[in-house]
Amino acid sequence: MKTIPPTDTTPATGRHYWRGLDQLADTPEFKQFLQREFPENASELTDPVSRRHFVKIMSASFALAGIGLGATGCRRPEDKLLPFGKATEGFVHGASQFFATAMPTRGGAIPLVAKSYEGRPIKVEGNSLFPGGNGGTDRFAQASILNLYDPDRATRFAKGGAAVTSGEALEALAGIANKFAGNQGAGLALLGERTNSPSRRRLHQEIAKKLPQAKWYLYDAIDSEIHQRAATKAFGKSVKPLFRYDVADTILALDCDFIGGEEDAHNSIRQFTGKRKIEKAEDGMNRLYAVESLFTLTGLNADHRLRIAASAVIQVAAAIAAELGVNVGTLVSNSKVELDKKWIAECAKDLKATSGKSLVVAGVRQPMAVHLIVAAINEKLGNIGKTVELVEAPAAISAGIVELAESLNKGEVDTLVITGANPVYNAPADLNWAATQRKAKNIVRLGYYEDETGAASDWHFPLAHYLECWNDSRTSDGTLVPIQPLIAPLFGGLSDLEFMARLAGLTETNPNKIVRATFAAMTGDSSDAAWNKFLHDGFAAGTAMKKTSASLSSSALNDALTAPTATATSKDNLEVVLYRDAKLDDGRYANNGWLQELPDPITKIVWDNVVLVSRKTARELGVENGDVVEVSAGGKTIKGAIWTQPGMADFSLGIALGYGREKVGRVGVGTGFDAYPLYSTKTGYITTGVTLKKVGGDKYPISCTQSHWSMEGRAIVREANLEQFKSHPDFADKMNAPVPPRPANHVGEWPAPIYANPLDKAKKTALHQWGMTIDLNGCVGCGTCVVACQSENNIPIVGKDLVSRGREMQWLRIDRYYSADPKKRAWNSTFKPDEKQQFEEWIDDVQAVNQPMLCQHCEAAPCESVCPVNATVHDHEGLNVMAYNRCVGTRYCSNNCPYKVRRFNYLDYNKRSLKELKGPFYPTTLLHSTEGEWDLARWWKNQDAGMRQDDEWDLIRMLKNPDVTVRMRGVMEKCTFCVQRIEGAKIAQKIKAGESGDVVVPDGTIKTACEQACPAGAIVFGNIADENSRVAKLKKQQRDYSVLDFLETKPRTTYLAKVRNPNPKMPDYEAHPAPFTLEEFKEQNGDPFGHHGAAKAEDHAPAGAKGAH
Repeated sequence: MKTIPPTDTTPATGRHYWRGLDQLADTPEFKQFLQREFPENASELTDPVSRRHFVKIMSASFALAGIGLGATGCRRPEDKLLPFGKATEGFVHGASQFFATAMPTRGGAIPLVAKSYEGRPIKVEGNSLFPGGNGGTDRFAQASILNLYDPDRATRFAKGGAAVTSGEALEALAGIANKFAGNQGAGLALLGERTNSPSRRRLHQEIAKKLPQAKWYLYDAIDSEIHQRAATKAFGKSVKPLFRYDVADTILALDCDFIGGEEDAHNSIRQFTGKRKIEKAEDGMNRLYAVESLFTLTGLNADHRLRIAASAVIQVAAAIAAELGVNVGTLVSNSKVELDKKWIAECAKDLKATSGKSLVVAGVRQPMAVHLIVAAINEKLGNIGKTVELVEAPAAISAGIVELAESLNKGEVDTLVITGANPVYNAPADLNWAATQRKAKNIVRLGYYEDETGAASDWHFPLAHYLECWNDSRTSDGTLVPIQPLIAPLFGGLSDLEFMARLAGLTETNPNKIVRATFAAMTGDSSDAAWNKFLHDGFAAGTAMKKTSASLSSSALNDALTAPTATATSKDNLEVVLYRDAKLDDGRYANNGWLQELPDPITKIVWDNVVLVSRKTARELGVENGDVVEVSAGGKTIKGAIWTQPGMADFSLGIALGYGREKVGRVGVGTGFDAYPLYSTKTGYITTGVTLKKVGGDKYPISCTQSHWSMEGRAIVREANLEQFKSHPDFADKMNAPVPPRPANHVGEWPAPIYANPLDKAKKTALHQWGMTIDLNGCVGCGTCVVACQSENNIPIVGKDLVSRGREMQWLRIDRYYSADPKKRAWNSTFKPDEKQQFEEWIDDVQAVNQPMLCQHCEAAPCESVCPVNATVHDHEGLNVMAYNRCVGTRYCSNNCPYKVRRFNYLDYNKRSLKELKGPFYPTTLLHSTEGEWDLARWWKNQDAGMRQDDEWDLIRMLKNPDVTVRMRGVMEKCTFCVQRIEGAKIAQKIKAGESGDVVVPDGTIKTACEQACPAGAIVFGNIADENSRVAKLKKQQRDYSVLDFLETKPRTTYLAKVRNPNPKMPDYEAHPAPFTLEEFKEQNGDPFGHHGAAKAEDHAPAGAKGAH
């Protein structure tokens, strides 16, 4: 049959779209553009506007393949890119491809699988093939894809702040190489961030041989290397400790937020929660003790928590060590801090009772003395080699930033080369880095942004994103993983490997060949088959670091024993604790909108950092939420806003690092305040002798997504202690609301749902019935699922102003509730305004719980019955679906949703930049112009045109998932259970089944974005019609329950109740043998293990009924 070519539907006016990059490259306009923008010796766009047009850049990369840069010797090797007209074998248009890669971190890497659509990466997931992993990631990995398409990233080569061609820049780099080749590198200093790349280490060693006089330095504002330094010092040889949370039965965390703020948290979460999940009453659990000043995710998930000043943690560590028989000198006897002796004694007994299966860890904020005491405790308990594995680690070959500052001040540095680091922003304040750095005659910077350090440099080179370049890394256990590009560098950026090789004048500068040579050296196999398997699998088996044994050095505790004794904090002797932000890290993600708008896991604050204080501290200092204060320490002063944090240690101030950036980009500018002026080499992250003074003026506006802190005795999150679960395994069911008596004349199901489902009959014959279960014993509240959902489903950010108006758009939120002794709560506290919570005494000592909340996909959905246009309906597979084209924006569904999980597009969020999302008045196309052109005229030319600048619009569109509709203004949206993945799997199964008719999707084939990203494996999705599916089995557990069960909405999303494992001998258990949430429930509803309310036990729903699914 003859094939008729499609009609050309290209509009006569407005923007023109090309069928492919080849067509664009052949147009006369583009050829003129190429001649203008790509003269000889240039490989990138230099016009500040045109060069950001992604399509042109990609087309240029094809057109320029093979074109030389002249005979300068600085020509970069060109990897030929094939246009889709010459696609590789097996490529199918419209079908996504997946490639194994990894995201480098400070101390390792996260193995990933990146999803590529038509040549552009759009999503990353964890590599489930990686040994010991479960395919989980963390929030930084999920959000990293947004950084790839950041229009504010470094897009040019610059000299003195002015753009130059790449040829000029590379010529200058070659000149530096030639200069120092003649004097063996004397006067050359290189400063980089910490990395675990074996190729970079190999380059370092090669360069050191060629330039032996060059000096190497490493700096990171978050000192994750302290664990290795402490272990090396304690055991007398270069070793790295691997903490095995999956082996430990008893864990003590000393100011160590291993669930939230420590390095490699996604692995720690997986290991820790693996021993928290229980199926039967006879199952055991691990037990977690936390000692901390801040209220962290680790403290939130702890069975016992001791709040104490961070500066006094060394006294707690010494006291526990003394209880175990470790000689700590006079650290305990000279203590000036009042400690809970019974808490410490019983904790030490519990650790000793599980010797060999206990684990003590100290956090990165704590000084070396605490880490050495911890090493001695673990040695005493017999944990070394069991819960603390020592592996051989390469010896340090670089000095630190303090030594570099000394060299600069002595005038020993001629050329300073900085790769990645941003010391002008985050170096210790006492180094006065901006002035110190300028003492070098020439400063060369390789950076992802033209940030604070870039602006203070003579030369700036753009750094490539990890999805744009070849590299490698080793995970936390030392396994070699590849970092392979999925896309050519959008703006001609260099990898750090290529940059360093060129800087040193090495013969081989191709990153691919450098990485492959390292792989061959580490594995002993240089064959193509081995290399291809490495790239396919995403790791090289058998390359983990070797375990070793060691004994504690006799002199290990000498430094710890001479550590200064902590003094008691007070109103006149405050301490400040600087900590790694849960979202922005040390500030490197300040321009990432997804992370800025991700609520802090504890405070639920977005777009800001605050000065965290306890209620008692706030009262004695006379401050309250939103007050602007000055915090002074060591001659430095910063300003910030007060936030009263339940569970904080008294007279401690907690401030997150990473905010207050001056040169960051259009997203991160003006967010929060800079706390680095309080960070110094002498005091580190914990400084005492701090003063706080209230500044007059208006209160600072703080956007918080959860203003109410308590469940008020309701059974939203249900929990019990392990002993209670053993005696009452059906406790979750017993917390259901009483079932009303059945009317004598009622026929059919009872209790009867308020909203009938017309598909109740159809679901009995449907092949698939989708459902989800979330294990609250597994969920730690890290927020990875929230970012994964945002990435998968094209969810926009709305900015601080709209969040404060309750218009955030995330489909999934993590609710956090505080609970306390009901006797401490006033009888009328429930009726007080939310802003008065900060003054109530019950918030001093609290427990907290997390609960992911998303569309429950109710079978009897309240939203469906009130929609006048049937825009939200139920399908025969149990999904509550949205027909966006029907929605007229009445918002009745949102008002009638008891779970408050629906989101409304008040504005065209996808088409507006943040500056157009600041109220109370929002610009319209009639009164607004973008880039000097009236918006109405822009719209007339192109109906897709919004209020974003072209550079931002062209890049942000590349990020969108083509399988998910981008919603418009006036449309309601919410969680769909990733229906695009469901439909894709069903189609694939039908094709696979052929004539066999086996079209049922196998269990585990479909994973929602939140489920796939969760490092704890707490979320399970699947077909509940299949009795053997994981989700169906979980829903049969006695811990399974529905939120707001009394409404009889019959949600398809249910929860497994939380179980704690406290020590019955601890003083807090003696006072409160049940979790505070359960005590609050008893106070309001009666004893669930007996009867509550007016109903008797026999009036409750039968034990087999979950009242929900």
